[in-house]
Amino acid sequence: MKLDIRLTTICGSIALASLVQPAAARTCEPPPALTSVDPPGFYQNVGGYAEAIKPLHAFIAEVNKAADERDLDCLMDLLAGWASGHALLTIGANYQGDFERSWAGTDFALALLRFPGATVKADHRFQHIKPRLIRIAEETRDADRINHLGNNLVYWAGLDLMSIGTLTDRGDLVEAGLSRARQGVRDIGPHGELERELKRGERALHYHNFALTPLVFCAELASRRKIDLYAENNGAIHRLAAVIIRAVKDERSFGALTQVPQQLFPWTFQGDLAWMEPYYARFHSPDLPPLLRARRPLNNPRLGGNVTATWGAPLPD
Repeated sequence: MKLDIRLTTICGSIALASLVQPAAARTCEPPPALTSVDPPGFYQNVGGYAEAIKPLHAFIAEVNKAADERDLDCLMDLLAGWASGHALLTIGANYQGDFERSWAGTDFALALLRFPGATVKADHRFQHIKPRLIRIAEETRDADRINHLGNNLVYWAGLDLMSIGTLTDRGDLVEAGLSRARQGVRDIGPHGELERELKRGERALHYHNFALTPLVFCAELASRRKIDLYAENNGAIHRLAAVIIRAVKDERSFGALTQVPQQLFPWTFQGDLAWMEPYYARFHSPDLPPLLRARRPLNNPRLGGNVTATWGAPLPD
């Protein structure tokens, strides 16, 4: 119970920073760049993690707020300031830093992809931002502490590579990300299960949902290249999505995959359901409108802020 309460505080602070901070109090002057992000493991040292990650999460909240307000000038100032400070490019001692850098790079790229590409690329500040984002992607691509895992973190690394590669016109990064996304699609079993995530025990449902998110967004980015990840492995993403949709409607349904009682974080069936926005916009599943209507807007600090505004489609009356 204490662990859940403290974790709620950690991730809730991200959402609160992006949702309730008064606009007048916000500044587009970037804070000092974090050359390295090196928190202890998320589960191993909750208090130490929360303290170490505060500066990065606060910066992400500012980036996403600028994107949500359609303030490209502010967004460019923030990211260019951190790029000039060589942010996030030093390898830390703890594996958690690799994950956080991957998620941050994904968020920065998806925030910029909310704006017209020609406008972003014509801005002189983008020429400072671009090489730093590419460096983050390359560090993620080469991070052995991620690559050996074979679980959701590899899929998230794939989204980092695909989003930054898409933004910066680096086809090699897109291809490297696509290979990781395809690994995730292949990992999905005949009943929508992910064997590595089932080993999470009481967190298996949470991590099935967490694993689905980067796969859906990778599929959306792949579609821009006429690649249909949704169809691969006999529609595997659809099978995993069906598992989650059933569980949101009735959590007991997950008992078909594991008899271990499940514990969810407060955000599991809130902001972590952001994948439903592009998924509904593409497939119009009749199960999704009531689930989306009850939760909109869906905000996610790894996906560029307000996912509903960027990826959502109108719901039926």
